[in-house]
Amino acid sequence: MVKVLIERHVQKGKEGYLMELLNKLRTELIQQPGYVSGELLQSLEDKATFFALSTWFSTLDWKSWEGDPRRLAIESRIESLLTDSPRLTVASAF
Repeated sequence: MVKVLIERHVQKGKEGYLMELLNKLRTELIQQPGYVSGELLQSLEDKATFFALSTWFSTLDWKSWEGDPRRLAIESRIESLLTDSPRLTVASAF
């Protein structure tokens, strides 16, 4: 199993729009082969910081979704709301 953590910092006042896009992304994600589960989290200390945590059967499954045109289209809209580039961490689960 592989865990993917994406940390995003959104511009002030754009939190609601980001949540809409993240939920849209999750709707697409659920149908992706190799996807196991996921969570969307918001920092309690900094309301502008969001985390998306997903679990995949393999790195190949994640990589397939990472390059999927549906994901890339939504991700480009998300990135326009951010204060800096998303931080991506891929780790093996044990």
